[in-house]
Amino acid sequence: MQKIFIFILILLQAGCTLSNTPHITELEEQAKKEASHVGVIHKDVVYKETLLYTPVLDIYEPLIRKTEPSPLYIYIHGGSWLHGDKELVNVYAKTVQGLREEGITVVSINYRYVTQAGIEAMIEDCIDAVKFMQVNAAKYNIDPHTIGLHGHSAGGNLALVTGLTLSRNSNDIRFIVDEYGPTDVVRLLDEKEDRPWWTSMISDKTLYELSPITMIHPNMPPIYITHGDADKTVPITQSIVFYEKLKADGARVVFERVSGADHGYEGIDEARITQHRTKVLSFMLQEFKR
Repeated sequence: MQKIFIFILILLQAGCTLSNTPHITELEEQAKKEASHVGVIHKDVVYKETLLYTPVLDIYEPLIRKTEPSPLYIYIHGGSWLHGDKELVNVYAKTVQGLREEGITVVSINYRYVTQAGIEAMIEDCIDAVKFMQVNAAKYNIDPHTIGLHGHSAGGNLALVTGLTLSRNSNDIRFIVDEYGPTDVVRLLDEKEDRPWWTSMISDKTLYELSPITMIHPNMPPIYITHGDADKTVPITQSIVFYEKLKADGARVVFERVSGADHGYEGIDEARITQHRTKVLSFMLQEFKR
């Protein structure tokens, strides 16, 4: 028990001292510039208590109330499961604006990183954030049975894991949008020359819990997958194999290949990124209305 406790403390310390990758740092700077300050916004709402960390989320109320209660969109940020922040939702400022103008409540969550508490706790936080919003549906005037999930990179992975877990026994998750997220973490790590140090301390069995390709089931919601074909961080084959497996299992799934795009859509111009995000927004609005 003592060895386990010491190991956890080492991981916690490592998680607290990690610096962001240039990609995430750039996105965070962009998010700060585009952060919304219009309408009613509830910042840093505590959705659970843990021993050493208190996860929080932000709630952006609709700018126009079109339905009572409103549908709920939940964003899960990326950052290699090691960093990032809920403020990254503002990278998608036009999407957030579009959703709020259509009467949809937007929520962005923080969660414990893998080096802070492990894979199971990270997944548990994402699921608990969804459940918190459902329990508090009346307080925030949301429909607890009309929820969409969205994330990019590690956040896309967690959106899939969260949505596929919750949809096993419920129809409350109406769609999942995964932007270039890992879907087979064991295969991804096996193929990497610079495999992250922390993965050597975690079994493949546990890593499979973070692999959506092992979680496919008959009651899945519609899934929108988008991935750049020049992605050197998460190869597009992760999404292709997952898409093909979903199709073979009869899932409703859309796959958009973004030509020439590296991770985070680096390498393509802003006009193409905007065009892509308009497609994603259209999909989400369509599924909310379905």
